[in-house]
Amino acid sequence: MNKGFILLSRGLLDNNLWRLDSDHLRLWVYLLLKVNYSDKKFVYGHGDNKITVKKGELLKSYRHISEDCSYSAGNRMVRWSTSRVGRMMQILEDDGRIEILSQTQLGTLIKVSLYEHYQSFSTYKGNGMGTQAVHQSIDISPNNKEDNKIKEITKELWEVWLSELSPKPPHPKLTAKRAQCLNSLYEEQLKESDDPTGLFKRVLKAVQASKHHMKTRAYQLPESLFRNFERRERWVLTASETKNHHNSAVSRTWRVDQ
Repeated sequence: MNKGFILLSRGLLDNNLWRLDSDHLRLWVYLLLKVNYSDKKFVYGHGDNKITVKKGELLKSYRHISEDCSYSAGNRMVRWSTSRVGRMMQILEDDGRIEILSQTQLGTLIKVSLYEHYQSFSTYKGNGMGTQAVHQSIDISPNNKEDNKIKEITKELWEVWLSELSPKPPHPKLTAKRAQCLNSLYEEQLKESDDPTGLFKRVLKAVQASKHHMKTRAYQLPESLFRNFERRERWVLTASETKNHHNSAVSRTWRVDQ
């Protein structure tokens, strides 16, 4: 008998996933329910075929996923084809929700991005996630009293983006949509940092480290990277985790006076 629970952010209502057909949402919830939720690592296979499944990961074939997610609609049973599962997985990966780590004879190793963060009560305590205030767009109209300041922030972030992801011409243009995404990122994630520009550079370094995002130019543009609250938060968390991991490694290697 299955026991326990998962946490879902109300921000899901503002995400494109909510506007897709119900199969995509069904698959996403299924992955959250089935991934390894404990700190214990599970090892499958032997020798060179050994696979370790860590917290937030799942080893499953697309065929078994199809079987587990089958459902009744009217007088017929709906069961996805393996190619349909693959296409939906690709959409979830494009949205930054999952990462396909490997495909093996034992199944596909799937990682839910930042699983531990989103399944922690402390993430949602007192931070206003899911409230209207968090998801409001930044007003960049000429009537805004902060217009000049916003333009300066936008220009600075855009110049950093160009230097990191588009150093050679032709350069893309700073559209109103891109400006809005950059300012939302600043207001929600960068503003309280001691070094907003430095943090933004680390975010872009994290983007550069993603083979998935670097293979297609459209995935690197602000309107894709930072188009909603969840994506903006996820990138900053990824950048912060990478920095903490690096600092921790340096500490273990060089410090002897702890």
